[in-house]
Amino acid sequence: MSNWTMNWRGDEVARQVMRQVSIPALVDIGLDVEGEAKKQLQPGHGVLTGTLRRSIHAAEADYNFGSDDVSPSGSSPERGGKTVQTDKAVIAVGSGLEYAMAVHQGHHSFGGYHFMTKALNIVKGRVKTHVERHRVK
Repeated sequence: MSNWTMNWRGDEVARQVMRQVSIPALVDIGLDVEGEAKKQLQPGHGVLTGTLRRSIHAAEADYNFGSDDVSPSGSSPERGGKTVQTDKAVIAVGSGLEYAMAVHQGHHSFGGYHFMTKALNIVKGRVKTHVERHRVK
């Protein structure tokens, strides 16, 4: 019988793949969804001051979007376009504005713009491209 031992590094390899491929691809996907959601909101189609559009952003999964709530104004902060720093394979995209859900889902006789759902459906077709960009070479 031979004297050899196997040094199993499967868990370490899985962590490296998450760090080098999955998480960066997921961050790109989140930023893509963010951008597409913003495109769904235009003057006459969900935009009065631009506050809602500027509030949409990608974030860590446990981000407190409620802390982003501000009153509508032409000078509200742009929250999007920033790379998310995370070590988890989960990302959130949304808005913390109190009225965001009413604009998305609708209310009373208004059917809503469904800007997040439409954005996600658009980006679904590009997921493979995002993953390919980050694959291990």
